[in-house]
Amino acid sequence: METSNFLFIGSYRDNEIDINHPLSAELKELQKEASNTNIHVSSLTKENVNELISDTIHMPQELTITFSDIVYKKTGGNALFVTQFLRSLWDEGLLFFSLESKTWKWDIESIKRKEIHDDVGLLMSNKILQLPAECQHAMKLLACVGSSCDETTLSMFMRKEKGMKTKTSGKRARRSAVENKDHFLMLKLAIDEGLLKKEGSSYVFVHDQIQNAAYSLIPEDERGRMHKSIGRLIMKHSPEDKIEDLLFLVVDQLNRGEVGKEERETTGLAKLNLKAGKKAMSEATFLRSASYFEAGVGVLCDGHWEDYYDLSLELHSLLAETQYCNGCFEIVGKIATIVLNNAKSLEDKLPIYIYLIKSLGAQNKHQSAIEIGITAVHELGMQWPSPSPDKLRIMADFVKTKLRFEVMTIDDFLAIEEMKERNKLAAMKLLRIIVYYGLFTKQEYALIALTQMLQLTLQHGICDESCTTLADASFVLLQFKDVDSSKRLAKS
Repeated sequence: METSNFLFIGSYRDNEIDINHPLSAELKELQKEASNTNIHVSSLTKENVNELISDTIHMPQELTITFSDIVYKKTGGNALFVTQFLRSLWDEGLLFFSLESKTWKWDIESIKRKEIHDDVGLLMSNKILQLPAECQHAMKLLACVGSSCDETTLSMFMRKEKGMKTKTSGKRARRSAVENKDHFLMLKLAIDEGLLKKEGSSYVFVHDQIQNAAYSLIPEDERGRMHKSIGRLIMKHSPEDKIEDLLFLVVDQLNRGEVGKEERETTGLAKLNLKAGKKAMSEATFLRSASYFEAGVGVLCDGHWEDYYDLSLELHSLLAETQYCNGCFEIVGKIATIVLNNAKSLEDKLPIYIYLIKSLGAQNKHQSAIEIGITAVHELGMQWPSPSPDKLRIMADFVKTKLRFEVMTIDDFLAIEEMKERNKLAAMKLLRIIVYYGLFTKQEYALIALTQMLQLTLQHGICDESCTTLADASFVLLQFKDVDSSKRLAKS
């Protein structure tokens, strides 16, 4: 079923995105294919702030204009600043509801003297520090895992730490009554303060700056320990049927955690990254999968190529594959050098050869791609003429080989057995790539490779590449104006 109408709405901070950012390039491409509208969202105007305050405290705008002017001057119209500044005024008793007059009142002189940080992160940090210590700790834990987390997952790693100090610093006495309650009650307090919100079973930071502020309150030398603890606790308490769903979260936390020195621990983490990377590849998220493979390679112990050869080979090979998909061709070259120097067999080298050749081709280094392809073909035991014969000899060999296919009946062709020898199958894959890049450089390379592929098919059986070989050979004959031969070969 096709969808003819689709509306997508996205947002970003334009001061964080320059012309070299990937998003800028993507937006430029989207403009060529679909209509789009850019809406610049600026800070609130003085009138907007007055409307917001008037609506919030249910008072006519003409009565709140003096108050709102001060709020606007203090906040510059930043929406997050405005809402948090109003909350701080309420917390400090500078904005209050009078039971006598049954209306809202404010201490205008004290508000004028009140200082406000121009750094939203510092403002949020100070606000969080006014909360009970256990509430701060709960918010720090939530900040470690991201902008949101569901209650079931939170319950796996939210544990009261021994020796945690629980003094308050400036909040009202009513909060002290819940100081020693569980973390979820503390998160409820953060919701009441407008720092978090509850969406279904998930706790969500209402703004990314609040998450950043909560995370910044964790001392840098303690962050690694917290991430590692969170990852381990989730692994420990996850039901067997849910651990796969939480794999990315677990591995992300362990990767950000303190890396132990024990070989068993680092090898275990490398295996988890391998598993997470494969899962990300299955979802076609190659940037993410590459990050896991890279992290896995990074924690391998000294001498890993000897002690953990299979793990090392798979991590490096998959990292090369995903970086090729990401267009990081120079990185592919560096990984290829490592693998080719450590791989124990040609079979283990083959995937790396293929991605190295393709990476060079993608950079228009077709000659280099062909030369490496020929090197790999030699390692497989195949002969490549050196020096290259003249064009007439190459063409004669090609014509002689293709004639053997032209005289075949359909039954003769179907009688060819399936190619099973691994080295020959590998050679077919490499020769196929040489044909492709040969067409961009020297056609004699393509003809030599095509001739060898036709000969391999006749001598060792048919495979997937055999079909494309016949199609390519038919195309080449067409270029030489040999229409009849081209048709006969295509029909075979």
